[in-house]
Amino acid sequence: MGVHMPDLGEAAAKANRTASATADPPSARVPVLIVGGSVVGASAALFLAARGITPVLVEKHAAVSTRPRAKLFYPRTMEAYRSVGADQDVYAVQHRLPPADHAAVVASLAGPELRRWRLPAAEDFSVVSPCPSAFVKQADLEEVVRAHARAAGADLRFGHRLLQLRRYGDHVVARVRRADGGTYTVTADYLLAADGNGSAIRESLGIGRSGIDAVAHIMEIGFEADLRPLLERRRLALAFTRPPEQAFLSWNTAQDRGTVSVSYDPALDDPAAFDDGRCREIVSRALGLPPSSFTLTGSRPWHMGAWVADSYRVGRVFLLGDAVHVTPPTGGFGANTGIQDAWNLTAKLVSVLRGHADPRLLEDYEPERRAVGRITVEQALLRTRHRALVPIEDRPLLSEAAVAIGYRYPMPGDDPATGGLPVADEPDRRRGEPGTRLPHLPLAGQDGPHSTLDLVRDGRYLLLAGPEGGPWAQAARRLDPHGVFLDAALLPRRIASATTRPADACGIGDRGALLIRPDHVIAWRAPHAAPDPLTALAAATRRALGSDRPAARAEARTDR
Repeated sequence: MGVHMPDLGEAAAKANRTASATADPPSARVPVLIVGGSVVGASAALFLAARGITPVLVEKHAAVSTRPRAKLFYPRTMEAYRSVGADQDVYAVQHRLPPADHAAVVASLAGPELRRWRLPAAEDFSVVSPCPSAFVKQADLEEVVRAHARAAGADLRFGHRLLQLRRYGDHVVARVRRADGGTYTVTADYLLAADGNGSAIRESLGIGRSGIDAVAHIMEIGFEADLRPLLERRRLALAFTRPPEQAFLSWNTAQDRGTVSVSYDPALDDPAAFDDGRCREIVSRALGLPPSSFTLTGSRPWHMGAWVADSYRVGRVFLLGDAVHVTPPTGGFGANTGIQDAWNLTAKLVSVLRGHADPRLLEDYEPERRAVGRITVEQALLRTRHRALVPIEDRPLLSEAAVAIGYRYPMPGDDPATGGLPVADEPDRRRGEPGTRLPHLPLAGQDGPHSTLDLVRDGRYLLLAGPEGGPWAQAARRLDPHGVFLDAALLPRRIASATTRPADACGIGDRGALLIRPDHVIAWRAPHAAPDPLTALAAATRRALGSDRPAARAEARTDR
């Protein structure tokens, strides 16, 4: 089906018609086209390019947004970047900055602190992950991710806007306008829509949303001021003022600009009433500084949403990030969830595009990630009840670690141990159950300490067996003699720094085995030895690669 992007106005359409006479010829077919170049789209480009799949990314904006956005990235996100060699550059940015890992309720930023707490993301996760959380502003992380994506070969085109999308049974065709007004087409096997919460692609496909469109209405007021004297040695990442105003204060890592956000009720207060004078008063009270000490940079109303899209895929178009889920900012889950969408989907695409997996494997993306999206939105919503204008259903509050690290995907298989497991739980309670992330265990290496997660390499699957699981490793080599899609490794019998035996931590005996996906997720578990390891592993591998399913009905070719 052919669709025009709804954000294409008449002026842009006129420019498109004017440029059509000098439009570029159609480009060669590419494996993946990504629309949207913020952190989710850029991460998808990196994850693909680092594994030899060269994507084209188009982003309508020419530069990284300077607005304060995400500021913390959980260990599971950093593990994905570790797998493609980008994590250390992110941590290097953090290490150049003043420590900022606490939050506080304040009378004003210049006034006394009424309550202070360490952000849950700053806790010590070394028992469950080789990666600590990273505290950097999203713009800085995007710069790192984009640089690594380009170095890996990704074709990143900023200032290029999607004008039209046509879908066919085995490909998509996109018409794109360059910054200079010229147009060209891109033909791709798959399209990833990472074009934000107002996703033109989602709207054009008629995909609905489930949840709350407006949990609260917020007026965000930007300012420039030297906050360093106020923040020196305080390790604050953010702050709140006390009721009744309950302003939320955020600032950039240079501590020279930020925002003050306050809730308002549109039934009682017109956004236009937030004029220059009122905004100055709000910022002055929140900072505890006279108006002469800061400069306003503008204000904008927005509404805090909490919803999940009704579908994550239509044919060869996949949606990810804010295009399919919007979470209230409390908890810092939004960007992390989008990056994990990209990590999950690109791992599947790499296997399919390499010819190792059946395209039916891609059917698993939506049920896996939509379940995580729902629980993440639910948990973020619980954390913002005090600001909501609508009633919030009461549910058990899970820890940030459970939400961001300890979630479990629904998995096909025969392991009865997964039946009663919660969708999200404390990561240190996981014991190698299918659908959960491979437990992190420290391993010694010639070039320093490593993790079991590091055994999953270059987009391949991993057969990880207990210390006496040699027959499983032999079966893996018979199944894939050259290690094209399947690596094999044995766990050590013991790890000096661990109190739990590695096999026990993975839920297997010394002769058991796990099959681990390229995204670190356990696809299958054999708790013990098998009479015929090759047959058992071959069946598990077919299931993990989507090869044991009924053939999917081909999508109708509606465009010619």
